[in-house]
This record gives sequence, C-alpha cells and structure tokens, in this order.
Amino acid sequence: MKKPIAVGLILLAFALAACSSFPQPTPIPTLTFTAISTSTLTPTSTPLPPTATPEGQPASEWNGIPIMPGAISGEGDDESYVFTIKATPQQIEEYYELELGKLGWQPFAQGEEDPSALIFMNDASETLMVNMIAKGDEALVLLVK
Repeated sequence: MKKPIAVGLILLAFALAACSSFPQPTPIPTLTFTAISTSTLTPTSTPLPPTATPEGQPASEWNGIPIMPGAISGEGDDESYVFTIKATPQQIEEYYELELGKLGWQPFAQGEEDPSALIFMNDASETLMVNMIAKGDEALVLLVK
C-alpha cells in the first residue's frame, strides 16, 4: 500500500516541476577565434586616395598649438586642423619637437612602420597627434588633439 502512494507522490512532484514557472537557464554563446598565418599574407602597394588640399588662409595657431610658419593654406574645427606647407616631413617633425617642447609637450610615440605619425603628450595628459603626408615638394599636415 505504501508503494502506490510513493509512486503517486513522485509522479505529482514531476508534474509540478514540469508546470512550474522556474526560469530555464539560457545558454551563453562562446566566442571562438581562428588564427591566421601571416606567412600567407602578401603586402600590396595600394596607392593612397587623393588628399583634399585645405582651402583658406592658414592660422598662426590652433587650440594653443602653433601652425608651422610658411603654411600655404589651412582649415580646421574643434577636433583637428589641416594645413599644407612646402617642407619635408623631417623639417615638420623637427619644428614640432622644438616648438611643442617649449609649451611643455613631450614626444610620446612615433609610428614604427610609418614615421610620419607623431604623438605628443603634455603634463595634463592631453595628447596631440601630428600626421604628415608628403606630396611632391609639399606636405599635408594634420593635427588632432
């Protein structure tokens, strides 16, 4: 007589468990990464798209950053300033290292593969990026703060 009651209670427990509103666990997706071999990659010499030459009279400074004397044209906004100048990337780099050093900016990094990108940092932990693109005897300089 005890077995039918025990079996009935077990069946009742299963029925209640099946009808209960307990939340079911949601499976968590896992990310997988596939490594690629760099030995199969071949560099290409894709030409850079044509750069737009800034228009307008160059400013003498932008957001407290001096614009290199001799700039031909320039324009900018709150985030960046671009100008053209008849100078080599090395002359531009030397100018900004000297002038920014006077203002408390220190060289922070230079692109290893692309030495035409310089990053400076000041005491307030602000960063300034100076990018140069040589184009004939002129250079396009982009300042981003």
